[in-house]
Amino acid sequence: MYKLYAKKLFTGEEILEDRVILFDENKIYHIGDDINESAKETYTANFVMPPIIDLGSGIGLKEESLGKIEGDDLDEATNPVTPELLTLDGINPYDEAFEKAIRGGTLISLVLPGNANPIGGRGALIYNKGKHVLDMLIQNPFGVKFSINSEPKSIYGSKNKTPSTRMGIAYVIRDTLYKAIEYKNEHKELNLAYEALQDLISQKDLAIFASFRADDIATSLRIAKEFNLKSAILYGIQSNLVKNLIKENNVPVIYGPVMFPRWSIELKGLSPNVPIELINEGILTALTTGHPMFPSKYLRLNAGLLVKEGLNEVDALKTITLNPAKIIGKENLGILRAEGIPNIVAFDNSPYDTNAITTHIFLKGVRII
Repeated sequence: MYKLYAKKLFTGEEILEDRVILFDENKIYHIGDDINESAKETYTANFVMPPIIDLGSGIGLKEESLGKIEGDDLDEATNPVTPELLTLDGINPYDEAFEKAIRGGTLISLVLPGNANPIGGRGALIYNKGKHVLDMLIQNPFGVKFSINSEPKSIYGSKNKTPSTRMGIAYVIRDTLYKAIEYKNEHKELNLAYEALQDLISQKDLAIFASFRADDIATSLRIAKEFNLKSAILYGIQSNLVKNLIKENNVPVIYGPVMFPRWSIELKGLSPNVPIELINEGILTALTTGHPMFPSKYLRLNAGLLVKEGLNEVDALKTITLNPAKIIGKENLGILRAEGIPNIVAFDNSPYDTNAITTHIFLKGVRII
């Protein structure tokens, strides 16, 4: 049994002061006032919170400090439709970005393929620490990546292949989904691409649409509604322009990265005020780094920009903990509570303070920092 004294505790739902967490490798037993219970080890921390969760990351697929071929497994840009690809098969668990992410408090990632293909493959939900990739695994496969943005048409248009337009992107996605439904109904000869979409069309999996512009977001929402898919918008840079449509369809947004240069026309409108608008509209909103677009270890600083623009501290911290956990249907990963998972992150200051450092991190009750 371990005892952690928290001067300030963000549970995922509220901020409390002077609380004690009692836990071991199996679960959290108590959160509240100090109790007369012996502990193997006792710790003290200034700010304690659930693990930071980065959805839509490419961590381990495109590695740090490596070249254009070795260490870059983010995009299989040879076929516009590749739902049969498993992200897990491309993750290098020894990418140095994992250790850096952990030291930034980012303990969990939903790793997805890049944006090259209209249908890019299935993701993997992992802890950012483990002896090997199976040791890191939370769930595999998880989520199907769709890209409705400029990247697929720029890649395949230059090869004189479909899609070379946004119309082509939408067509390729619709055509594949219709064929996956037909495959399910007619029990045809095994096809790995259509097999990979069966959980999605049965609403057992999540469609993650990578869209930046408002018109592309609207197209993503339209396709999701046509095929009755559980879905989320990834990046969503101009999502404030279609916030009523997003709210009407009850679709969450994984916004960001907030801290990023506006190097593309698709990033016009990028602002910390956009996720604040969404939150104020009651839209479930999380933040992402889109690693390697922006380092996963600094996701906490993105939340700080929302605080700077006037969002209250609790709602800002939810965008990197409880909200992403809710989006993927795993609320227990983004909250600290009795009987919960003992994944705990502690800082010496508010996590969005640029000078803050992690002082303690517990993964399933085991101290790793």
